[in-house]
Amino acid sequence: MGDQDPITASEGYKRFRSSIPQRKIVVDKSNQPWVVYDAGPRHVHSPLVCLPPVCGTADVFFKQLLALSQAGYRVISVEYPVFWSVEEFCDGFLKLIDHLELDKVHIFGASLGAFLAQKVAEQTFKSPRVHSLLLCNGFVDTTAFKQTKSAKA
Repeated sequence: MGDQDPITASEGYKRFRSSIPQRKIVVDKSNQPWVVYDAGPRHVHSPLVCLPPVCGTADVFFKQLLALSQAGYRVISVEYPVFWSVEEFCDGFLKLIDHLELDKVHIFGASLGAFLAQKVAEQTFKSPRVHSLLLCNGFVDTTAFKQTKSAKA
């Protein structure tokens, strides 16, 4: 009994899982699904899209999905499949928002999600698909993550 995660055992999380369905959406020939929670009015074509950190999942934003959708906003939280480059991610993300028939999006990104949100905005600046960015604990450069001679194997 004591081993259950307090977050997933909470009433709020249970309400989230019972009221907002999880969808798995494949947008290209890779057959890798995007995990998506989509809450709020579907007629809104410029929603808030939440991108989690590297170890996060789409349901990490369950409180935001519940509260903002109840206030009348459309909120989409995604868990992205594995991509091997920023360009692949951006291409996949744009295919996802096309699949969802979204015009422009507001993106909230945390950590890696913040980095990727910036890259989508950069890639689409000539034909904007990103209306605004909200970045949390993000970074703009990945050189610090490259292996150095001082790193242990």
